[in-house]
Amino acid sequence: LIERHAMGLFAYICLAAALAAAPDKRLRVNRALRTTHSRRQTNRFIFEGRILVNGVPAVSPDSRLNIGDTVEFDGQSIAWEEAELEPHRYLKFNKPEGVVCTTDRRVGQNIIDVLTSCGGIKNISGNSDNDSNAICTNCTNTRRVFPIGRLDAESTGLILLTSNGSIVNPLLRAVVGTKSKKVKEYHVDTDPIATDADIRKLAGGIIITTTARQNGGMASVTAPTLPCLVERVVVEGGNHCSTLRIILEEGRNRQIRRMCSAIGLEVIALHRVGFAGVSLEGCEAPGEWATLTQAEEIAIGARRVPTRNELRSPEEIARRKAKKRAKKNGKQRRR
Repeated sequence: LIERHAMGLFAYICLAAALAAAPDKRLRVNRALRTTHSRRQTNRFIFEGRILVNGVPAVSPDSRLNIGDTVEFDGQSIAWEEAELEPHRYLKFNKPEGVVCTTDRRVGQNIIDVLTSCGGIKNISGNSDNDSNAICTNCTNTRRVFPIGRLDAESTGLILLTSNGSIVNPLLRAVVGTKSKKVKEYHVDTDPIATDADIRKLAGGIIITTTARQNGGMASVTAPTLPCLVERVVVEGGNHCSTLRIILEEGRNRQIRRMCSAIGLEVIALHRVGFAGVSLEGCEAPGEWATLTQAEEIAIGARRVPTRNELRSPEEIARRKAKKRAKKNGKQRRR
């Protein structure tokens, strides 16, 4: 009897430990407005006391919501349990010169407004007030889309946008020197035209000072750039020897412009043509956009590589199952 009680107690302890170790899957308060606002914006609303949970101001962005909890934002009830979201979105955009890579719609020529005006795309952010950086007031199932990284306003070319925040850090902060590195490819025109000696200097690394986030703030960092590929390239409509092809494995602030400036070259045109295995195919002209293909989603880590069985057609799967059944029946008859 004692042994039975001891076994029961042991099983109870194991169950309690497993439950304690299991991740808490309840929704955080700062995700209650996930269809219309970013977590950073929602965090600010929480600290300003604008979000109420069960009639009481939310205390922490990390607090969890239970089924049946009521959530209000500025006095309006939020149907957070019913906010079924559409699948994540992955877009590429050929950014024209002058477009700013921000979702803040108070900024002129912000990328969200420009994309929306391109036609064929809609509901890429939440509602329409300035606080929300949004587009549609009645899009309860729409995921907000934001750029992955940025291009300077004066730079042009490929910029990726997504609603999936989990892929951003692996793309922007991939480990250099590994197979998972996410390289960026640019076409660059300089004044004066780079000499062979200039190309060797750029490829070997240049000491530059850039700003970077450190300990929650911005700090100046002076360090040499990593070795990179730099070569002359012929581009359509350009001078046969004036354009450089530069492939970077890192992404420091205004890196190429600072590298060129350090050796006396002024960048007069900077055009990104590739990032993490994605090219401008399908959106070759400035202002054009396209949805990423399955292969491109796999390249950026947004989709897993399909298994061999998933690649088979339904007919082939049916044939293989029939063959296994016939083989099994044959073995049984021989017995």
